[in-house]
Amino acid sequence: MVGAGRGEGAAEPGGGCCVGGVERSGQPLRHDRRVHRRRARPVVPVSDFAGFRFPPEVITLAVRWYLRYNLSYRDVEELLAERGITADHVSVYRWVQRFTALLIDAARPCRHSPGDRWYTD
Repeated sequence: MVGAGRGEGAAEPGGGCCVGGVERSGQPLRHDRRVHRRRARPVVPVSDFAGFRFPPEVITLAVRWYLRYNLSYRDVEELLAERGITADHVSVYRWVQRFTALLIDAARPCRHSPGDRWYTD
């Protein structure tokens, strides 16, 4: 068919969206847009730890050790190795650079504004 592109009743090689290209009655199939609409994906919050090889617990523990006990990256690497986790000191460095702000925000207590507490007599 000349001018019959996708969605105009043309049968695409290998099947395409309108398989066969012809109804049983002999009429060419028309492309129904409602059938081929993409469903909207629900917005899923992505974890800050997504894409890392190690679980979030290991990363958090390594960063906490580094920040709390003033250890070197190689010291944290040794501590992880003692617990059966083989991580390079450069990985620990990258974790500290990326997740320090998250841990600080999580550890900071909620700041109360003046007048938000009520006392009863």
